[in-house]
Amino acid sequence: MSSLKKVFSFLLKAALAVLHSSLDVASLSVNVEAKVEANALLNWKASLQNETQSHLPSWTLHPNNATNSSSNQNKSSIPCSWYGISCNQVGSVIRLNLTNLGLKGTLHEFSFSSLPNLTFVDLSINELFGTIPVEISNLSKLIYLDLSFNNLLGEIPPQIGLLTNLEVLHLVENQLNGLIPWEIGQLKSLIELLLYANRLHGCIPTSLGNLSYLTYLYLDNNSIACSIPASLGNLSNLVELFLLHNQLSGFIPPEIGNLSNLVIFDISNNNLTGLIPSTIGNIEKLTILHMYKNHLSGSIPQEIGNLKSLTSLSLHTNNLSDSIPTSLGALSNLIILHMFNNQILGTIPEELGNLKSINELILGTNKLIGTVPNSLGKLSNLKVLDLHDNQLSSPIPQEIENLMNLSELYLDTNHFIGFLPQNLCQSGSFQNFSAYKNHLIGPIPKTLRNCTSLIRVRLERNQLSGNIFEDFGVYENLQYIDLSYNRFYGEISQNWSRCTQLTSLRIAGNNITGGIPLEIGDFA
Repeated sequence: MSSLKKVFSFLLKAALAVLHSSLDVASLSVNVEAKVEANALLNWKASLQNETQSHLPSWTLHPNNATNSSSNQNKSSIPCSWYGISCNQVGSVIRLNLTNLGLKGTLHEFSFSSLPNLTFVDLSINELFGTIPVEISNLSKLIYLDLSFNNLLGEIPPQIGLLTNLEVLHLVENQLNGLIPWEIGQLKSLIELLLYANRLHGCIPTSLGNLSYLTYLYLDNNSIACSIPASLGNLSNLVELFLLHNQLSGFIPPEIGNLSNLVIFDISNNNLTGLIPSTIGNIEKLTILHMYKNHLSGSIPQEIGNLKSLTSLSLHTNNLSDSIPTSLGALSNLIILHMFNNQILGTIPEELGNLKSINELILGTNKLIGTVPNSLGKLSNLKVLDLHDNQLSSPIPQEIENLMNLSELYLDTNHFIGFLPQNLCQSGSFQNFSAYKNHLIGPIPKTLRNCTSLIRVRLERNQLSGNIFEDFGVYENLQYIDLSYNRFYGEISQNWSRCTQLTSLRIAGNNITGGIPLEIGDFA
């Protein structure tokens, strides 16, 4: 028995020695890896411009409380406690978050291969310059990459397509140029692709249609040309699509109607032509639809009336024709409707009076005819009504007086006849009123005297009449008023000198008598 005990004791000691030895090897391996990562980060810090190296004071191998012992030296070399660094359970760096530190330098001294376990890199809102190194493709575990709001230039390296685990790629507001790499279409896990506000050109790669998990695609404010690829219709998870402020041309592909989860679609300020596809009406979750400043033509599809969640519809500055669809009256959540600067014909539909949430209704510079429907007086939330530069006729409906929140009313350059509405200023916030170049008659409503919020008034070239001395009050915010070429009479009131913000008073072409009060010289 004693021999067996001795044998067992010997074997146990041997096993413990082997275990201790293996733990020492593992610990040594971890320490070596940590030193490699720490040195890589310190080398990059050293490459930054001198004044910004001090922005990372914790990045050092010699903490203030350290001694020269090898034990403390090993501990101090592990970067897990440094600012912006996170590590995994074995002490390897997995996150680098240095956003908004004012760092100046390049990424060329950053040893990506020495940090193979990085999953998260955020260097946004700094002053990094130079190109994006192709070696960034060594970060094979990377999930999140944000280099936005820097001064990076050159092309996006095609090797970025090797980061197959990437879910978020943000390169916003740099000076990147060249093409969008076709290889980005290989990032099958990508959820967010934000490249806006750069100098990218060329075409949108059709390969982006392979990104089946993509939720946010922002390519706006570049110089991207060619047409919108039909393959974007494959992005069934897409929620926001921003392509505005580019040089896109050609037709809007009807496949866009397949984006059933799309909430925001903005293709404004491009060179797009052709029709608005009726398939847009299939995107029931759409809340913002902006297509302004293109060369779109033809009719506005009735199907847009199916977009019951729509809050903003902006189609202005195109070549759209035909009439306003009555179906738009079903958009009860619509807040903004901009359709000005087109060739729209016909009358204003009564159904627009059903837009109970509308704040801005802007239909100016079209070819609209007929009367302004009384139903617009029901738009209790309306703040801006712009019907200028059309061919509208008949009297201005008195129901406009019911618009208690109205601050801006533009009726100029039409064929309106009759009197001005009597109570335009009921809201107390009425600021801009323009009804020039019509056939309006009669006096200025007395209620306008109390409209102290007025900033700008244009009533010239009508047949308005009345005593100019009596009909106007003191407007502390008024900057510009044009009453010229009407039938006003009487003397100029000293009240105008009490309009302290007034810079322009135009009254030529009336029957004004008497002199100009000296106090008006105080305008300057």
